[in-house]
Amino acid sequence: MNIIKSSKALNRYLNTIREGDSKVTIGFIPTMGALHQGHASLIDESVKNNACTVCSIFVNPTQFGDEADLDKYPRPIEKDIKLLMEHGCSILFLPAYEDVYPKNYTHKEFELNNLDHKIEGASRPGHFQGVSNVVSRFFDIIEPTYAYFGQKDFQQTAVVRRLIEICKYETTLKIVPIKREPHGLAMSSRNVRLSDKGRKNAAFIYKSLTQLRDDVPELGLKESVSKAKQFISAQKGARVDYLVAVDSKTLEEVDQIDDAESIAVLTVVEYEGVRLLDNIILK
Repeated sequence: MNIIKSSKALNRYLNTIREGDSKVTIGFIPTMGALHQGHASLIDESVKNNACTVCSIFVNPTQFGDEADLDKYPRPIEKDIKLLMEHGCSILFLPAYEDVYPKNYTHKEFELNNLDHKIEGASRPGHFQGVSNVVSRFFDIIEPTYAYFGQKDFQQTAVVRRLIEICKYETTLKIVPIKREPHGLAMSSRNVRLSDKGRKNAAFIYKSLTQLRDDVPELGLKESVSKAKQFISAQKGARVDYLVAVDSKTLEEVDQIDDAESIAVLTVVEYEGVRLLDNIILK
């Protein structure tokens, strides 16, 4: 695996690969490090389907509204490199801040059809504009054939889909299903901040979502969502930030299973001081 820290060097290297074979495909996985088996599943998918796989590790400050959250974000780079090598990643792109956002870079405000202000965006103003800026920079540098994102960050995938559309990138978005702990908790870099007991107990989040799915035929969507919220709120130390059923494309809230062609239920639960994201696709 090559480790490249300069965007110009990466661009030159990838152009050399493309010149050797015009049909070569390049897969890209953007990350902020603290890699786990969820990230590994994205890398595996890319390695299986592309001649070259690029994984970036860059803790993007513009995605964090809270500096304390940024400071606490784990950065185990040696462990990350080991995982990437074990899964056959071709290139680790490890840029400095100035390489991603040079002095002449102006942060953009993308027209995201209000996707950035809903749900997660309501409690994290500016977050999805930060995501869009860094992803667009990486797309400009790498020009990937395919970009791999995890279903866990469902709203992020909707934002990236919109970004590809408005910027007319020749990149295809690939969404990989959620990778879960044995007890059901969605894998996340934040999970390391949970106690061992809390990590196991947090399985109640996924349990509530699967029960919601089972309840819909009998109770209907609105009542099933309400029941799931009550279940989570009843767990000691848990606080529901949100739990909503939405149209998968627009992220508009829906009350009936027939209100949209595709529906997902998204939730964030605060537990042991950690915000835990999860979702389930109903339709």
